[in-house]
Amino acid sequence: MTTVSRHVQFTARPGSGEELARLLLEVADQLRGTAGCDQYVISRGSEDPDVICVDERWSSAGDLERASAGLQDDPQVAAVLALLDPGRPVARIDGVPLGGVGDLPPARDGITHLNLLDLPDKAAGFGLGHVGEARFVTADLGLERTGVSLHHVRPGARQAFGHRHGEAEELYVVLSGGGRARVDDEFVDLAPHDALRVGPRTVRAFEAGPEGLELLAVGPRRPGDGEMLHGWWND
Repeated sequence: MTTVSRHVQFTARPGSGEELARLLLEVADQLRGTAGCDQYVISRGSEDPDVICVDERWSSAGDLERASAGLQDDPQVAAVLALLDPGRPVARIDGVPLGGVGDLPPARDGITHLNLLDLPDKAAGFGLGHVGEARFVTADLGLERTGVSLHHVRPGARQAFGHRHGEAEELYVVLSGGGRARVDDEFVDLAPHDALRVGPRTVRAFEAGPEGLELLAVGPRRPGDGEMLHGWWND
């Protein structure tokens, strides 16, 4: 399947831009969770507030066509059409996304199955085997939009550095053992099956208890978004 994009520019009757934007945002809410809808963003013109743009991205042309067909008899769409300026026709550009800053590549079809423990331990290669193990599995799983890594911190050890992301949030799930996380200046105790969400720009690092600490980290794939902070532990 080929990802497709659509840019649509609407012009409301004079003074009706705010109402048009409100209705289109309601249409966007209806599409939330629709199969194949990767993006549906509403923007309002800064120079002409009666100009409202919709930027869409769909996993396939078929997904776009099915969603469009489902909206044909929707009363919200009828209300949108009634607000349009008849003297300024709707402009529409259909295309195929090529990439760019902040763009997400299309996800691959099919499945990938592997055992995470079969992948190489990267910590040992960086001289950090005494601290634990780290397996970064995104490439091996063929993931395009999601980053996944498996971490094991040895009993009583701390990760050698903290790190943070500029835009991405991460979810950490404790698979076994326990310990604590330092999140900026706060300490969070961790036990098996705990889940810890860490937002962007927040520094985090982990310390294992007497049984060690095994973590699965999951977040959006954003190459170059991470920053390591060596010597961050200071207590």
